Amino acid sequence: MKPLVFDATPLIYLGKVNLIEKVKYFPEDKYTTNSVYREVVEEGKKSGRPEVFVIKTLVKGGVIKIKEPLNKRYISRLRENPKIHEADADVLALAHELDGVALMDDEEARGMAEMECIEHHGTIYLLLRMKKMKLLTKEETLAGLNEMIRMGWRCSTELYAEIVMAVK
Repeated sequence: MKPLVFDATPLIYLGKVNLIEKVKYFPEDKYTTNSVYREVVEEGKKSGRPEVFVIKTLVKGGVIKIKEPLNKRYISRLRENPKIHEADADVLALAHELDGVALMDDEEARGMAEMECIEHHGTIYLLLRMKKMKLLTKEETLAGLNEMIRMGWRCSTELYAEIVMAVK
C-alpha cells in the first residue's frame, strides 16, 4: 500500500467539516511535512481556526507522521517553478521518495505531480474513500462536500455534478 502524503488543503477542509479524524481508519501510513504542519497548525493557531487542534492531535498521536524529504536537490528543482510553494514542493518530494500518493488540490502542484509521474489525489478522493469504506453515509458525504464548499473549498459546477453522481 502506498503511503499517503498530505498537503495543507485536504487537512484544512476535512478538518473544517469534522471529517479529518476518519483518516485514522485508512490502512496506509500517513505523512505530512514540517512546512505543511507550520502552515496548517502553527499559522492556523494564530487565526484561531478550530480544525487546527484536531489536526495537531492526529500528529501528536502518530496517526499522521511528520517526515521531511531528504533530496534537497529535487526540492530545489521543483521550486524552480515560481507557482510551486514550499509546502507543495516538500509534499511532492516526499511522495516521490516514498513512492506514495500526494494528497493535494492545488492545480499547479497537481500539474507538477503529473510531470514528475507522482500519483496524486485531492480532498474529494479522501471524502469518497471515506464513503466507500462505509465511514460515511451517502448523506454525510454530500453534507461534508456542501459544507466544505460553504467554508470556501472551490470546485467547478461540472466537478460538483461528477462528485454528486459518484456519491449516489
